[in-house]
Amino acid sequence: MKRSLPLMAIVSIIFFNVCGGAYALEEVLAVGPGLAVLLLMITPLVWGAPVALVCAELGSAIPEEGGYYAWSKRALGPFGSFCQGWWAWLYTFVDIGLYPMMFCDYLAYFVPDVGEDGNFWLRRGAMLVIIWSFVLLNLYGSVTLGKLAHGATWLVLSPFVILVLIGVWRGCTSGFAQSPVTPFVSGEASIGSALAAAIPLVLWNFMGWDSVSPIAGEMQHPQRDYPRALLIAALVIAACYALPALVAMALLDPEQITWTPGAWSNAAKQIGGEWLGSYLSAMGMLSAIGLYSALVLVYSRVPFVMGVDGYLPKVLMKTNRRDAPWVSLIVSGVVYSIVVCSFRDLEELASADVTIYGAMLSLELLSFLVLRRREPNLARPFRVPGGWGIAVMLCVLPVLCIGAGVYYRVQEPAEEGGGLWNVVGLALAIMASGPLLYPIAAWWRVKTCRSESTPGERQGFSPPS
Repeated sequence: MKRSLPLMAIVSIIFFNVCGGAYALEEVLAVGPGLAVLLLMITPLVWGAPVALVCAELGSAIPEEGGYYAWSKRALGPFGSFCQGWWAWLYTFVDIGLYPMMFCDYLAYFVPDVGEDGNFWLRRGAMLVIIWSFVLLNLYGSVTLGKLAHGATWLVLSPFVILVLIGVWRGCTSGFAQSPVTPFVSGEASIGSALAAAIPLVLWNFMGWDSVSPIAGEMQHPQRDYPRALLIAALVIAACYALPALVAMALLDPEQITWTPGAWSNAAKQIGGEWLGSYLSAMGMLSAIGLYSALVLVYSRVPFVMGVDGYLPKVLMKTNRRDAPWVSLIVSGVVYSIVVCSFRDLEELASADVTIYGAMLSLELLSFLVLRRREPNLARPFRVPGGWGIAVMLCVLPVLCIGAGVYYRVQEPAEEGGGLWNVVGLALAIMASGPLLYPIAAWWRVKTCRSESTPGERQGFSPPS
């Protein structure tokens, strides 16, 4: 892989891996203005910032293709890295279905039949078109995708900038309709049920700080640019979520809008007029495309590096003349096509997303602590300030966030996606596939190495560690 990604391309890819605009924030706002604002203020501090800081240190110290897979391999050995890579790939199968769905939610502003309650086959057909259009676009390589993501970032942000400017002007000249933080919880919902609905979604909206790490081997100056890109992206994302939400909830009475997927189009229409509603809807589709394309870019590298290590068939290592792992992209596209129709709604997907992501994130955090202990003299161009107390705190806070999301979700009825089995049991069953498949993958690795070695090499062959 060539090192060809500049700083702003990395910022744009992080932006689309984590955020892509406030388009998926609607169901967080639906739980109640006060609770939504509180979560938007707390989540970056206890969830987003710790993960970003850990990734900045590890990414600058070990700027290798595969990112978190390479970190786990160095810190936890073959078994830990295999589980890390396998769980990451499983996580993408769930995560990737969200963005074609989001595209359809905003396309429904113009073509109602592709909405959630519209024509089933038309909606699924549109999702499949998006999947394969951008699997094929990824064949042009990371440089092309980085340039497209850079341009798309400004377009996606522009309707929210306009919404905030118009909203602030209206509020200053005519007054804001209400406080943006009352009521604390919408309707007659309890705090527990509101948290059960909101925590998985708000965590999902701030997930992905580590997602750009699999393409660290394609960054021009990873030691310098990786931490800078994370800082720039963090500031942009925090503003992108908080400012439009505060303005919209201060101007629009709860009776004027229902915060369901795609509701930002209606909010923009009421604040800025029909043209702004249409423009925001168009940019919502572009955001879904950017999110999906950026995720395909980074997650196709996971099976690629596992193929390099011999755990998966080496055909996944094949690249085209633009250094794109084309076999890995095609295989991923086939799996995404199968999975995309498997879930009912955004909340269900986000709940599963956070659970699986929590497992792979735990291995990243463990790798961070192990490398701090085992390799204190490892060159770290960026090092998280403070000693062991700060390092441990950065790892504990995200785990507590995941634990809170799981706890409140378990309290919900099973028919609403809650319950011990739906939230914990099913996730553990899925994650168990990693340890169960590892012996087979290790055997395959040894067999492949032996078959590719010369007779002289075979005589002195020893299985890879």
